[in-house]
Amino acid sequence: MPLEILGVLLHRNASEISSGGGPAFDVEMIEQMARAFDENDFDRVLILQNSFAPDPFAIATHAAAVTRRLAFMIAHRPGFIAPTMAARMFATLDNLCGGRAGVHVITGANDAELQCDGDFHTKDERYHRSAEYVSVMRRIWSATQPVDHDGEYYRFNSALSELRPVNGTIPIYWGGSSPLALEKGAQVADVYAIGGLKPIDQMTDTVAQIHEAWRRSGRPVRIQTSVRVILGDTEEAAWKAAADVVDALRETALEQQRGMADAGPAASTGMRLDPKLATTRGGSGRTELEAIAGGRDLLDKRLWTGITKASVSFSTPMLPPALVGTAEQVADAMMDYYAMGISGFLLRGFDLLGDIGLHGRALIPTLRRLAAEHDARTGRPVGLASTTQPA
Repeated sequence: MPLEILGVLLHRNASEISSGGGPAFDVEMIEQMARAFDENDFDRVLILQNSFAPDPFAIATHAAAVTRRLAFMIAHRPGFIAPTMAARMFATLDNLCGGRAGVHVITGANDAELQCDGDFHTKDERYHRSAEYVSVMRRIWSATQPVDHDGEYYRFNSALSELRPVNGTIPIYWGGSSPLALEKGAQVADVYAIGGLKPIDQMTDTVAQIHEAWRRSGRPVRIQTSVRVILGDTEEAAWKAAADVVDALRETALEQQRGMADAGPAASTGMRLDPKLATTRGGSGRTELEAIAGGRDLLDKRLWTGITKASVSFSTPMLPPALVGTAEQVADAMMDYYAMGISGFLLRGFDLLGDIGLHGRALIPTLRRLAAEHDARTGRPVGLASTTQPA
């Protein structure tokens, strides 16, 4: 499976270090960023979903209309609409954009945050429901005759979609670090998404666990991870930029905490500080990040925990470590993850719009070159595997 480069398409140009200002929902910026991703060799973009953000499906539909080759990974929470209807919605979008749709199943990490939308199931219940939900969508996409279903969470009679996905199905992305998340993901998903970079030894263990789960299911898997990067033309410039990010993170947190104390708005595109509603609070991923933050500043080649340490007191986001350096240095460090079997990288810095062009000019070409050299040297590309780990 070839290297897949992904980005994040938000509804305005903002990050965890953005100050206020500008429209809360910026249609022109959505178009500008979508075109920039399309023109800078990104393969796919994630469009996020949570209990307070705009609808990602509508954003994807609009972005698809202004791009030509860019594919989408639409975050989607099972449980709020029927899976039969969701199957038709995604099949329709897939036909409108020529086969570029993708579904990132979001089961949800925080019970209280899910309750904002009226979901009072436990986390384990949600994983069981998500697996059934995806199974239903797959049945609808492939059915040529009406189908019935009587499951644990869904029941229907004579369901059928007039429209099928362009390529017969739509790729399913899945996340979650618990044993149940791996078990259920292995039953229904195509791609497992790791939330962020960890030290090489820890990531190796995670990849092994993923492969073992999918081996038991007998299904192939691709593995993807999110990568925070801070680039500079020189290594010195990159570390200066990293220090500036930490300063900005702390100032943004103080600004929002002051707003909360004054009963002002506690949410922004980049950060939501109300601890009861943090989308990542309380999960096993946060515990792991807190342990990483308690260790050394620099791990492996250039995995920097500075932003993790700076964000440890925030309720959200709890930021994973970042790779810091020149484009060549960061790409070289990323190849260690590629070599262990991770073929998808979701790139994100702290200047959403500006980083699209920077990554397209410097980082992505270097990554693609190094991946091609790796594949030529080893005789096969990193990618789909079900019973063994790639070399």
